[in-house]
Amino acid sequence: MHRRAERELVIFIVTDSDDEFYFYRQAFAEVCPVAILYFFTRKGDLLDALKAGIYPKPVLILMDWNMAARKGYVALSWLAQSPVWQTVPVVIMTSALKPVDEAKCTQLDYELVLPKETTYAKQLQQLRGLVRAFV
Repeated sequence: MHRRAERELVIFIVTDSDDEFYFYRQAFAEVCPVAILYFFTRKGDLLDALKAGIYPKPVLILMDWNMAARKGYVALSWLAQSPVWQTVPVVIMTSALKPVDEAKCTQLDYELVLPKETTYAKQLQQLRGLVRAFV
């Protein structure tokens, strides 16, 4: 966290779950309180925001794969085609019920697919590790 303390730590979170909004707000308050979180409820909203350039560039994008409007591969394809966005790590969060085609993600150069943890303590630990690795 201290490596980039001199600049804004912007993190984009793509999820359509109210429970996850609450979790990420609480978890980041504990794990990385200086992080500025932007929430997108549809992957299409994320793409619109990235194309419009109205938000600061994030240091990390957390993408829930299990959303109702499943446009994950479209979003990853668009990010992979843009040199500006290729430098932003994308972490794909999924569950066993709706698995990700990891081979397809690898073809797009996005290989970090993590299972959603089932308890708050494990989710917090996972998020802490992601912050250490990318922020």
